[in-house]
Amino acid sequence: MANIRKTKREVRMDIPMAKEEKKLFTEYAKELGINPTRLARNIIMQQAEAKLRNNAFYIPVTKAYIKYLEITNQKEILERIKTP
Repeated sequence: MANIRKTKREVRMDIPMAKEEKKLFTEYAKELGINPTRLARNIIMQQAEAKLRNNAFYIPVTKAYIKYLEITNQKEILERIKTP
C-alpha cells in the first residue's frame, strides 16, 4: 500500500542556527534514522501539544491547533489534549 498524504505541507519555517548547531542536529537526525526537517517538525508539534495541555484556557492558537487536528483526522492527539 502506498503512502498517501492527507495533508499537503506548503508553508515553510526558517530556524536560524549556527553551523555547529546544524551539524549536531543533522547528526542527531541521522542517528535516529529520520529526515532532519521531519525531526524539527515533530519537535515543534510536540512542544505545541505540551503547551496546550498545560494551558487552563483556550486561546485562538489553541483553537486553531485543535481545528487542524480535526481536519487532519488525528484523533489520538485530540484525545490526549482533551483528557486531563
